[in-house]
Amino acid sequence: MSRLPLLLLSAALATGFLTVPAAASGTSVTVERGGSNYAFYQIDRDADGACDREPYGVVNSFDKAPATIAAQLARMHANGQRRLRLAVFHQHGPDSGTVMDSTGGNLSPRNRRNLADLLAVVKATGFAEVEVGFFPIGAADPHGWAAWDETLYQENRDLIDNVREIVRAADLPYRLDLLNEGMPMSDQPVLLDYTRRLWADYTARHGKADTVGFSMTVWIAGRARQIPAVYGDTVPDVFDIHLYRDDWTGDEHKQFVEAHHEFAAQGYHQPWIIGEALYDDGTAATGIARAIGETGRGVLYLTQWQLSAENTCADRAVDVAPPAEFGRYAAAGF
Repeated sequence: MSRLPLLLLSAALATGFLTVPAAASGTSVTVERGGSNYAFYQIDRDADGACDREPYGVVNSFDKAPATIAAQLARMHANGQRRLRLAVFHQHGPDSGTVMDSTGGNLSPRNRRNLADLLAVVKATGFAEVEVGFFPIGAADPHGWAAWDETLYQENRDLIDNVREIVRAADLPYRLDLLNEGMPMSDQPVLLDYTRRLWADYTARHGKADTVGFSMTVWIAGRARQIPAVYGDTVPDVFDIHLYRDDWTGDEHKQFVEAHHEFAAQGYHQPWIIGEALYDDGTAATGIARAIGETGRGVLYLTQWQLSAENTCADRAVDVAPPAEFGRYAAAGF
């Protein structure tokens, strides 16, 4: 599916969701109106092109720029965005402007208030849903652990519980990503232990209805093989996958199709959220839409990351603030 009929597209944009014919399965795939990962409200650039986003995290620095953030959210909503993914960057150490101190398993009173205030603005602006992801940094990040750290594990687990209460109190439909891109590969035994134990602890406390478990990035097909090891018989109702084309794993269409076949081969037919993709990118939009049509995989919605295909910042992580435009994804049915 490289192009949508005009009538179908008009109906989709009017109602906020799109039903895409799925040629491979004979079924249809409903895509709700998506939006953005909204993590930074400003990026500073120096004369040499270096970028600094650290002072401008929308949670940690909300109280420094509430009017700016509210105006950006209003602009995003006016441009057709209806769902957001928010990042809780945290570390066992002091606040940085984006990364928040989670020492002891909680945020500071100021940052708890900032998160609550941000969610209130999101709701008042008219967004339909949020996903809140946990992004541990430095020693708190189990991706980098060479051995198990029980103190940091408990700190991260308790932080999730405490942030969950703030998110629930916002009275806005939500899901939690318990560790951004946390689904391990087969050669990451400590990360496997972390995700397996956190999933067991979280579901024992709260069930699974409000979480995507652990989002996964490329190589997604390989990570999908770890689903039984991480989740056992208690599998999330929806998975969050991240699609970024590269020279090794191919474009977004190829990544999607390969991941779909791996999920299906293991008997996992749950819908997906495309939790991250390049900012307002036409190649990604048409490729993912075509893959949905070919495979029949259910996709709830897509949230773009604050990174363009041009990668104009040296760290190749974030180069767009705010993520205001969504036209190319909307035109493809998202």
